[in-house]
Amino acid sequence: MAVFLTVLKVLGIVLLVLLAFLLIIMLLVLFVPFRYSFSGGVNDPEGSTEILHLDPKKDISMEGNVRWLLGLLYAGAVVGGGDEQDPLVRVEARFLGRKIPLDKILERKEKEKEEEKPKEPEKAEEKKTLDEKIEAVLQRIEKISRRIEDALYVLQTEYGMRAKELILKRILYMIEKTLPSEWGLTGVLGLGDPARSAQVFAVQGYLYPVTAGHVSIGTDYELYRFDLQGAARGKIRLFTFVYGGIRILLCRDVWRLIRRLRRGPAPVRNGNGHRYGSGRGNSKPKGNGNGSNPAVT
Repeated sequence: MAVFLTVLKVLGIVLLVLLAFLLIIMLLVLFVPFRYSFSGGVNDPEGSTEILHLDPKKDISMEGNVRWLLGLLYAGAVVGGGDEQDPLVRVEARFLGRKIPLDKILERKEKEKEEEKPKEPEKAEEKKTLDEKIEAVLQRIEKISRRIEDALYVLQTEYGMRAKELILKRILYMIEKTLPSEWGLTGVLGLGDPARSAQVFAVQGYLYPVTAGHVSIGTDYELYRFDLQGAARGKIRLFTFVYGGIRILLCRDVWRLIRRLRRGPAPVRNGNGHRYGSGRGNSKPKGNGNGSNPAVT
């Protein structure tokens, strides 16, 4: 009996340790942010009288990376900015400081898909006449238009407006938390003509409330010049999306809206060809009390 209790005790301790480990991992994934940074630029220090004077592979470059938990997980990509021998897109991923061979993994998966892909026998396609094709397209358009009309009507109901307000509020909140906290754009932009180049300052003036402290662009009044550099960085927490999704899924109005949209609009015509039920409720033709339709005079 003592041995049995000892075994149970050991198993309980092991289970508690495993549960604590899983809880710590879950909390880390939810609350430790994924930090991202992006940068890019166009290398055009001299400009030219020709508008298409840049080499996209050499003069245009972009770079981005995402890292988590002090670089424990890292993924980055570089586009352009290399030599002619270098590929246009270069991707790198590391876990615990060790490089993950993404190229080999992708090649292996492609080979497996090609080997597993069965050869389907060729089927003789039935040829449709032009009138049948046009009729099918018109029916499809009518069905889509009725769906859109029904969805717009449902969104104007009380529960539809409450669900729409909640969803938009949560989506805007998630976008706000995802946008970069720091960003900037600097350089020189020339449009080959003094009048067009002066519009660069006009646009900056219109956008000054948003771009103040972030954008500083000069201009070249004579040449086409696109010498620009930009960078942005921010962070994303998975808890933001999990919390927003839970708030949306727990709303009864959202589920009611989903069920109503999945049901779709009501039938347009009854068996006798009379129009009823445009999708705006459950209205049906009125009967004469005994279940049959009134006589049409």
